Amino acid sequence: MNGKDEVIQTHPVIGWDISTVDSYDALMIRLHYLSSQNQPPEDARVDRTLWLTTDVARQLITILEAGIAKNRVRRLSAE
Repeated sequence: MNGKDEVIQTHPVIGWDISTVDSYDALMIRLHYLSSQNQPPEDARVDRTLWLTTDVARQLITILEAGIAKNRVRRLSAE
């Protein structure tokens, strides 16, 4: 990101498919997301299949949990 005014296009994730790949100690994940505001959830797009090692999956969990905790603190302090 180069500047404060830069717009980042985002798409809400509304679901996912996750499966384990035991022989490789990994997980496969596909995210389901909406590509427009008016798109109904049943027409969600399904992204490509991503491969995560168990270690990378643990790192992702840690980052997600930290983000959730930060948002919770922010929300509670606003009340």
